Amino acid sequence: MKLPFHKRIFHHSKRYARHLTKYLYERDTIFATLSVFIFLFLLGIIPINFYVLNPMKMALKDFDFNDIAYAKTHKDDGIKIDRRIVIVNIGTLDRAQMGFLIEAVNAYKPKVIGLDTFFEGERESEKDSILREAFRKTKNLVAVSVAEADEHGKIKIKKNNFDDVLPKRGYANLVGEDVGTIRYYAPFDDIDGKRYPQITSAIVKEYNDTTYKKLEKRHKEVETINYTRTVNNEDKKKYQVVEPEELFADGIDTNMLRGKIVLLGYINLDPNNIEDKKFTPMNSKFYGKQHPDMNGIIVQANIISMVLDGEYVNKMPAWVAWIFALLIGWLHMSLYIRFYLEDHIWFHLVAKLTQVFSVIFFAYLGMIIYDKFRVRLEMKYTLYVIALAVDVIYFYEALVTWMHKKFGYATIFGHHHHEHGTEEAHHPAVHSTHEQHTNTHEAH
Repeated sequence: MKLPFHKRIFHHSKRYARHLTKYLYERDTIFATLSVFIFLFLLGIIPINFYVLNPMKMALKDFDFNDIAYAKTHKDDGIKIDRRIVIVNIGTLDRAQMGFLIEAVNAYKPKVIGLDTFFEGERESEKDSILREAFRKTKNLVAVSVAEADEHGKIKIKKNNFDDVLPKRGYANLVGEDVGTIRYYAPFDDIDGKRYPQITSAIVKEYNDTTYKKLEKRHKEVETINYTRTVNNEDKKKYQVVEPEELFADGIDTNMLRGKIVLLGYINLDPNNIEDKKFTPMNSKFYGKQHPDMNGIIVQANIISMVLDGEYVNKMPAWVAWIFALLIGWLHMSLYIRFYLEDHIWFHLVAKLTQVFSVIFFAYLGMIIYDKFRVRLEMKYTLYVIALAVDVIYFYEALVTWMHKKFGYATIFGHHHHEHGTEEAHHPAVHSTHEQHTNTHEAH
């Protein structure tokens, strides 16, 4: 009698579940799984500096599956323009023109002005004087600082030529800007014995002290940047951008800047012009990025939007990621061992198909969690374990087979054959077991 469809599904599901869990609680399965983690640990502590591997190592280091949420799932679709923030392009203005621009912006009565340019050393005295006077009169200005390490490795704030008239400052440094994609930033840092804010934190403090205190209470040394907006494409321009000529000519609405955050910084929309641009997850190429995609001032704007909205990305603790990797690795190891011992002819096919499916599934799962719930679940440990499990089985089998011969270690390995007619030649333990069965039969 043919079973109903739902019962056939249940029957096949139970059969596949038995394949997956048949060897789940075997000691060898548990030890083989732990061997994968031991192998990962050893790889982590052994310095591998082969020149030929450096490009690949750097590419993998800068790769993050969560970037796919930006590059391919159009995470920024449906995001409205953030009208609390207006960006003024400073272009190539000299110091005198910068002073005039600051005065022009301040005339529109913004709540706070953030200046993303650093002035090192003296220039023409007359132009310096104009800029200094603009700084002196603009009480709501927050200027950028640069944090750098001295010869002893101690972090200090680099001297700005206008420090005496710039009381409100914040460092501009971002986490990872020297090596790859900007995914994180430090809201605060301890510099010269005191707590120093990042430029975006200092701006938020001037704009909304309540929001600033919420940021402080998070007590996060590093925050993941929740990118939501860009200005690269006209159809996706999520921040208002004003050119200096418009301000000098009074060509904007009087309410456009009033009570807002106005960021003064360099912007260029030419994709081939990489000046002052950073690699970000919003890059259209989530792997093998060739051109940086976002000016630093836009990165700062994204951070400010995130903090004002409270749309933080919460990162799962590392121990959660490791436990998840352990459980998933354990299940995969049980499945691999089942085919390795019982259907070895299918072992490699099943293992490779499982690896491909699992990598796609868990990468997609992590991406969806990140996109929908703003929770960053580090999936790379799980993917490492799945990828290494197959090869570790061979090493583990060799080890326990040797332990069985040397010390009589009980193991499920060494009692199977990969090809007909090779069992006794490769596994003496099986041969002795066969002789015992034969002797017992003759005795009866």
